[in-house]
Amino acid sequence: MYSPFFQLQSNPFSQAHPEKSVFLPTSHRLVLELLSKEVNNSKGVFALIGSIGVGKSSLIKALIEKYKNQETEIFFKHLNPSSSLQLSASEPNHMALIMKTFSDSCSLDTTSPHNKSVFILDNANNFNSQFLNNILEKVSQRNSTNQPTLLILTGQEKLQKQIKNLTAETHSPALFIKQFLLKPFEKDETIDYINHRLSCAEYSKGTLFDSGAVQSIVNLSKGIPWVINTLCSVSLFQASLDKQGIITKETVSVATEFCFLENTAQNLPPINSAHSQLTADSKIKTSELNKTDITIRQYPKNIISTAA
Repeated sequence: MYSPFFQLQSNPFSQAHPEKSVFLPTSHRLVLELLSKEVNNSKGVFALIGSIGVGKSSLIKALIEKYKNQETEIFFKHLNPSSSLQLSASEPNHMALIMKTFSDSCSLDTTSPHNKSVFILDNANNFNSQFLNNILEKVSQRNSTNQPTLLILTGQEKLQKQIKNLTAETHSPALFIKQFLLKPFEKDETIDYINHRLSCAEYSKGTLFDSGAVQSIVNLSKGIPWVINTLCSVSLFQASLDKQGIITKETVSVATEFCFLENTAQNLPPINSAHSQLTADSKIKTSELNKTDITIRQYPKNIISTAA
């Protein structure tokens, strides 16, 4: 696409996280440490809450990676099957697949015991109360029979209300440990994120996004990584078509017309532009978490300009 024009080794803003590193700003690392404490010391259920694209999947990926090289007997398992990308959460087949994954993983415990099993259910707010009640009952049963189990629910803000209702109607509040809110990036974190992504693609030729472009991306994205990726990617594509070596505010403005993110029933974060229009190319599919190494990268400070 635009990578050859800018001499990039890969697409730096791919939604699929192709690089072998994950960016976590200070605020997200703090949540990661809190999650780690719960994994070490708790059993039951906790929830990771945040809007679409804020980085919940990246944080869960970092959590799992943190334990890969440690001598701990903690078993992690994603309950959402790969087919979940094609199945609605409300479809019986989807829910049946998840329950089967849970049961099969529990059976594995009898042949390969672990100190604790940690299950992850993504997009939990998309499931009905009966399904959530069933899986919570199973977690409760395992913990009552000395099989330490922790269930991590990830979802949007409405998951908080679902948890409150489940606690009041069917479960003891003790089953739910805590809820953690993952917030969007601050301005400086957004700048660091763009730098990090370009560094992963081995870009080192100097300023690529000028200060006007940076400010536009900060304002339009509202700190949501999913939106930052889309804006940066389409801006780079537009600039490559125009044979333009530096991304400017005007480039971002033109690109925004082609990457409006609809605030649909899925609550996709919108890009606020009076002249935006939706195109099929702007809808980027999500993918399963890849097994990657978490690294802290040092990157050149002049990749993007933040000067006034």
